[in-house]
Order: sequence, then C-alpha cells, then structure tokens
Amino acid sequence: MTSDNTKDAKNQVLNTCQDMESAKLVIGSSGNASFRVEGTDHVAITPSSVDYSCMSAEDVLIINMEGEVVEGDRNPSIEHPLHLAVYTARPDVNAIVHTHCIYASAMAVLRQPLPPIVDEFVIRLGGQVEVAEYGQPGSEELAKNVIEALGERNAVFLANHGALCCGPTMDVALYNALLLERVAHIYLLASAAAGGKKQLTTIPPDAIETQAQMFELMKRMKKR
Repeated sequence: MTSDNTKDAKNQVLNTCQDMESAKLVIGSSGNASFRVEGTDHVAITPSSVDYSCMSAEDVLIINMEGEVVEGDRNPSIEHPLHLAVYTARPDVNAIVHTHCIYASAMAVLRQPLPPIVDEFVIRLGGQVEVAEYGQPGSEELAKNVIEALGERNAVFLANHGALCCGPTMDVALYNALLLERVAHIYLLASAAAGGKKQLTTIPPDAIETQAQMFELMKRMKKR
C-alpha cells in the first residue's frame, strides 16, 4: 500500500516537472526529476518518455537504490543511475532536477565553467559551476563524471547535454536550476557585449569566500 510519504514524493516530482516545463527549462519529456522518499531508501523519479503536460502522479516511479522499480508500471528515466549516484555521494541532497534549458545547455556545449559573476550565486550553488566530461545518457561513465564535477556544489553542467541541480528540498533544487539558467544567460550576454575581448570580472575574492562560508553553514543547518 502506498504510504503518505510516497504519495507526497510522487506529487512533488510531478509538480516540479510541470514547473520546469512552464519555466521552459525542458520541453516534452526531456530532462528529469527525482526526490528521496522520506524515511525509506527509495526514490521517486520521472518515467521515461512521458510528456510532462499529460503526466500524472501515478506515472511517477518509485525505485530503490539499486535502480529496481518497487512501485509503478512504467520504465524509470534513463538517467536514474545518475540520480542514484548523486544521492549516494551526497547524503545532504534530497532532490534533483536535470534540465535541457537553453542558456545552461549553451554553456554545456561550450564546455565553459560558470564563474561567480553575481551575488547570491555562491550562496545558493556553492561556487563556480564546473562541466562534467561527456558520457552517454544513462551510462555509468556519465554518472561518474557528474559526481566528480559536482563535488559539494548544487549545480553542474553536463558536456553537450544540459545541467543538473540539486538541493535539500524540491523547491530548492528547482530554484537552483532557475538561478543557474538566469546567470548563464547573463554570462553569455555579457560575454557577447564584451566581444570576447576581455574576461568577465567575478565578484571580489573576499565576497566569494564569505558567501562560500554561508553556503556551507546553510548545508549544515539543513542536515539537522
């Protein structure tokens, strides 16, 4: 019998996917999202090849940490090994969104890290967003590359693919994805305006250090 926590996790995934589509972070069935089921070793994750506009909570799968379906009739997202790898490496993470949005994807195609050029960036994402080396979708290679490039931060680009953002709650993970897309847009506009003739200036080093400390403090508070 489905527990209240499982129902809540499925609804959170569904609502987030619909918000991702509304915000143009994804189209159709591209990208994916997942959420840890509280009090279990299970994860709620988007189904494969189901458009978000017609997806229901019943379509969301529940899988265990081995990737086995424990509830649901569909196939889980092809990227479920990536999600499970992040949850294993990052006990502080309870929610993940993987997007194919335009500006973050452009950074991924350029294989260009995103430095801290605006305030709030480090506080929310943890520092410069790195680019994970290319790996085919759904592969162990991709999962390994993402874990390495993500580190303890809350965002990473996937080379020639898109972006992944995470957080302690689904709302935070989605906000981080929106923030990443916004700052990537600013970076590309500023780079174009500069004509590629100058390197963009980041916020001052002391501000980066202070905001990094705040990021770590917020992570510790969420663990309590």
